[in-house]
Amino acid sequence: MPDLSNVRVIAAINGIELFGHERGNIEVFKSLRAQGAEVLVGVSSRTHDGANLVEHELHRLEFSTFLLPFGPQWSIQWVKKDPRIAITNVMALIRCSWIFLKKSRDFRPTHVQLGSPLAYSYLSLALSFTRVPLIYRMGDCPPFDSPFNLRIWNMAMRRCTRVIANSKFVRASAITAGVAKDKITVIHNLAPSTNDVSDNVSEKSGLDKNSQRLIYAGAISEQKGLVELITAFAIVSEKYVDLRLDILGGSRYDSPFRQQIIEMIAEHGLEDKIILHGHVDDPSIFLRNASIHIAPSVWDEPFANVVLEAKKDSVPSIIFPSGGLPEMIHHQVDGYICKERTADALVEGILWMLDGPERLALMGKAAFKDSEMRFGPERFMYEWANIYLETAR
Repeated sequence: MPDLSNVRVIAAINGIELFGHERGNIEVFKSLRAQGAEVLVGVSSRTHDGANLVEHELHRLEFSTFLLPFGPQWSIQWVKKDPRIAITNVMALIRCSWIFLKKSRDFRPTHVQLGSPLAYSYLSLALSFTRVPLIYRMGDCPPFDSPFNLRIWNMAMRRCTRVIANSKFVRASAITAGVAKDKITVIHNLAPSTNDVSDNVSEKSGLDKNSQRLIYAGAISEQKGLVELITAFAIVSEKYVDLRLDILGGSRYDSPFRQQIIEMIAEHGLEDKIILHGHVDDPSIFLRNASIHIAPSVWDEPFANVVLEAKKDSVPSIIFPSGGLPEMIHHQVDGYICKERTADALVEGILWMLDGPERLALMGKAAFKDSEMRFGPERFMYEWANIYLETAR
């Protein structure tokens, strides 16, 4: 294992909920610390209902943190509606940069790690005063839909020393946006580690272990393909009457669409077959009881940690051909890549799996093997350690 005992990383995460971006960065911090590096993380001073889930998770993992008064997204439209927002954001930029500079002087970092244009924007003033190598973990494509935020992203790309994309798809999009090929490296995510859980899945999740189950875990949003999933399940459940679907996920942002999903389930008369579990800290409790995991993103998803989590629990995934998702699956070996992003294609994939029970069992074993070979922790630690050793001043 590489020795990072001379590496000191000061990082920042602006989000306050534990989505894939936040969990992905935390796994990097854990990997660096396990190899001897010191890691100090700036977190947002904002809370929701008095809580910052990112800060809470970092404290649970015993990382040192400090507060940064991040402002909201930069938006020309918001400024037009209320010009005071521009002043508020500029003041937040000055305060964040000042705090970051003071912490850096005390901590004396060898590296800075960031992962979003927003975090960079509020720390850009501080970063202009130092030449400490900046490692940018790129978990999303460039913000092409916002010229202003794309400008901020380009500033971050010019300042950073190395860019680490979490998929080949993200790397290609960054190169299209102007990042030099030799500056950007692909390091696939590591499945987020979970707390130890009991093997007694039924007791913890309230599930009937004798029923065959599909599982979706992720954000409750239209772009995740939940409309297509429920439509497909309604068709498949006519043949497999005992089939169940567990939908995991929830946040303070999804209320309108969640209500739409509830109404859709009722229209199909599937209230007793589709269960909305809300936010679940540890999806492995449900994955261990599932036959098939489904990730039907209709947008170009950069990557999906939950596919790695499913693989780790020997559950094959059905995915749409979206973004970086196909990089994670060997078609009809450890999962299934649908022909297109439609409910009909999803029906075809689900039936192909369910109609071959022995084949499905072999796919679960293949998924676990692929998890160990391509996405294991040793690979992840080694690749990230090399980035930090190569960029050390």
